[in-house]
Amino acid sequence: MSKKEAILDAALKLFTENGVRATSTKSIASEANTSEALIFKHYGTKDHLLETIIKKAYQTAVVETSLYLKGLSESAYINSMIELPIHLTRSNPDFWRMQYKIMPLNPISSRYHENFMRPCQLRLTECFEELGYSNPAMEAELLLIHIDGVWKYFAAHQPDVSIKKELIEVMKQKYTF
Repeated sequence: MSKKEAILDAALKLFTENGVRATSTKSIASEANTSEALIFKHYGTKDHLLETIIKKAYQTAVVETSLYLKGLSESAYINSMIELPIHLTRSNPDFWRMQYKIMPLNPISSRYHENFMRPCQLRLTECFEELGYSNPAMEAELLLIHIDGVWKYFAAHQPDVSIKKELIEVMKQKYTF
């Protein structure tokens, strides 16, 4: 692992555990077994370091989500979107825990998340329209509100996989086709 990657990993770990504001670049350097100067050389500021973590995680999430949702029928897409919180929080649990904690107060974090979800909203609206729902845009919005709450719950409380699956199955019952 390169020093640059070690810094990112250490920062993610400490941001998740302690929050961004409570984490100093000195503590990140210590955790990464490097110098503070190297952090500033690679990332400039703690805010830029945070944005790098967020950007990298969302780039990975976009690739994973695209592969997961590619080429699905309308009903399969909706069901897969309902399952998305399990996949996201399993693939990068520390990032989603950090994201849960910082998103309400961090405009960068919020912007990346909105950009990540926008294509899903458009596709869900199309799916609900094709399936004959009377108000497809609102149906998509409602489902995304549920999905948003579910991933945040999973990130914050880290329930057992069986609980996660049960919750998802209950959500799927609303959309039986």
